[in-house]
Amino acid sequence: MITDFSLITITHKQLNAEDLKHFIVSYDDEQSYSERLHEIKDRFAQEEMLYLATCNRVIFFFYGKTAFNEHHAVDLLHFVNPELAKTHHHRIDKLIEFHQGMNAISHLYEVASSIDSLVIGEREIFRQFRQAYGKCRQMGLCGDAMRIVEKSVVKAAKDVYTNTEIGAKPVSVVSLAIQEFLKHKLPKSSRILLIGSGETNTTVGRFLKKYNYEDIVIFNRTFDNALKLSEEIGAKAFHLKELEDYRAGFDVIFACTSAQDPIINARMYDMLDVDGGDKVIIDLAIPHNVSTDVAHAQHVEYISVDTVRKLAEENLRRRSGNIAAARIILNGHLEEFEQLWERRKVERVFGALPGEIKKVKERALDLVYKEAIANLPADAQALIHEIAGYMEKKCVAVPMKIAKAEMPAK
Repeated sequence: MITDFSLITITHKQLNAEDLKHFIVSYDDEQSYSERLHEIKDRFAQEEMLYLATCNRVIFFFYGKTAFNEHHAVDLLHFVNPELAKTHHHRIDKLIEFHQGMNAISHLYEVASSIDSLVIGEREIFRQFRQAYGKCRQMGLCGDAMRIVEKSVVKAAKDVYTNTEIGAKPVSVVSLAIQEFLKHKLPKSSRILLIGSGETNTTVGRFLKKYNYEDIVIFNRTFDNALKLSEEIGAKAFHLKELEDYRAGFDVIFACTSAQDPIINARMYDMLDVDGGDKVIIDLAIPHNVSTDVAHAQHVEYISVDTVRKLAEENLRRRSGNIAAARIILNGHLEEFEQLWERRKVERVFGALPGEIKKVKERALDLVYKEAIANLPADAQALIHEIAGYMEKKCVAVPMKIAKAEMPAK
């Protein structure tokens, strides 16, 4: 049933980016990440699960026959991070958005369509949603229910981006951060370090190339990825472990990795800062890659995801007129989803029918009437088998035909 879907989310509306990190599933590597998510799904007896974490939201989306309510949502977040008992325990129930049934589906529609984003109209969240689904499916967390939802969400979001102006002149957290960076009017000769070479810093690198910044050095945990980006934007590439030994100095750092602890802490900053002076650090990671003491250092201009909030609010005001049009489109897709789900529910019910009817036929021929059939002439035996095969097909086709006639129209 559609009521078997449930969704828990905490977003930029409730917390700033630094506090949001407490609700993200931590892990050491891909194997431990998969094990951790399976542990969450199994603990709450859910059949399927989709997990999405970005710089401004965390979503746990479940499908399962076992009831899941607001109290379970609180338990889940404590399970994700037991330290919440010491930090946000007194208000955790107020931080959670909980949605069930069609409300959960509707929320996913609005997320993927960027209506509910920190930056209204940015398409990055659409890519992040599809990437999260792909990863969870690969981990064995998603089944048929999530497949149907993902297909419907993608279709709806594409419709919004195509038929409204919500994504016109698209912006993103990265582009807003770059705008903040450009306000400093730093010389093109500025020494820039990119810590991380994932999707975010790849976009950053392309912006820097566009604005003719040439002294760029990339550090990444996977050297091949750093090398690939360096070749694209004309930069130097190193493995992340070489960062400690880097002594060429810097003027600007863009940091965005999946590290669970700060990479640029006070010790690392002191080693990198060989010549003193004012520095600009743009930290687009969640959890943050830059420690608090560095962010608050005297000569550091620190820009984080939270810094771009005011720009994002202005973006919201400009695009708010398109939100109503987008919701009209999404409401149509929600109606389609209900019809699609009903059709799929009937298909599931009848999915086992052919096999069961085949078993009945085989039992009749090979057990119940075996001896009687064996005493018949060969041509009579062949006719009985032919009739049994015909009846098998019809016994499958007739109920399916009746069921489809009762299904909502496509």
